[in-house]
Amino acid sequence: MKSRNSGARRAAPDIPAAPPPQHDISEAPPAPPEATSKNSLLNFIQPTEFIQLPTGGRFYPEGHPLHNQDSIEISMMTAKEEDILTNQSLIKKGVAINKMIQSLLVDKNIDPRDLFLGDKNALVVATRISAYGASYEINITCPECGHSQTCDIDLEEVVAVDDFNMQDGIEMNDRNNFVMTLPKTGIVAEVRLLNGHDGVEDIVNKKHFGLISLFKKFVVSLNNITDRKMINEFLEMMPASDSRFLREAYSNLVPNIDMTQDFECDVCAHEQTMEVPLSADFFWPRS
Repeated sequence: MKSRNSGARRAAPDIPAAPPPQHDISEAPPAPPEATSKNSLLNFIQPTEFIQLPTGGRFYPEGHPLHNQDSIEISMMTAKEEDILTNQSLIKKGVAINKMIQSLLVDKNIDPRDLFLGDKNALVVATRISAYGASYEINITCPECGHSQTCDIDLEEVVAVDDFNMQDGIEMNDRNNFVMTLPKTGIVAEVRLLNGHDGVEDIVNKKHFGLISLFKKFVVSLNNITDRKMINEFLEMMPASDSRFLREAYSNLVPNIDMTQDFECDVCAHEQTMEVPLSADFFWPRS
C-alpha cells in the first residue's frame, strides 16, 4: 500500500506558476439552485393532526405539557415509523410502539411513557387509521369449536370513553386517585391510573393476563396503609367478590377507548365479545 505522501507532486522551482485566469464578473456563472426550490422532493409541509385524549388531560400534573389539554398533535406516519415498527430488537424489548409515538409527537417535551393507557390507545388507533385506513383484518379462533376465521373490523367504530362513570361511594382525592370501599371486607382501596412507566401493556392486552399482577400495579393504599408487602399479601388473599368489584370499578373509571368487538363463529354460531389487540402487527394491513 502506498503512503499518503508517495503520490504528492513537487513544484518545479524554475517554472513560474501560471497566473489565475481572469473572468468578467458580469459573466459569472449562476449560483446553484437552493435545496428548497419549488422542484425539491422535500419541499412540502408534513401534515399533522390533533387526536382527542380520553382523559381530557385531567390527570396529568401541573407543568406537564398535557395538563388539562383535551388533544395531542402528531405528525403523519412515514417510512421512518414503518422501520421502527419492523425493528425486531425494538419489538422484542416491547418498545416499538413507544418509539413510534415518540417519533410522531410534535411536542418533543412529551415522554410517550407519561401517556395514560387510554390516551396512548387513542393515539395508536388514530395513527393506524390515518396511515392505512379504518379496515383491520384479524384471524380469530373460536373458543368453542376451534374454527379460525378472518374478521374485518372497522376502526372508525371505536368509541372514545370520556366519562369516568363514577359509581356511588367512589371519590377522587387530591392526588387524582380514586378511593372506594371493597364490599366484602370493607377495606378502603386507593387506586391510580396506569401509564407507560408501569410496563403493563402485556397485561392490559391480555397476552400474560393476571388479575393480581394488574391489581398490584394500580392499588396505591389499603386503609391508608402503603406498605407494598402488606398490600400484595392482601391482594393475593382478597375475596373473589372484592376482586370482581375492584376490577369492574377500575375498568369503568379509566378513560379509554372501547376496543371490544362482537364475534360470531361461522361454524358453530358461538358469540362473544373480544378485545382487539394493539401490538406492532396492528399496523400491517393485509394485501
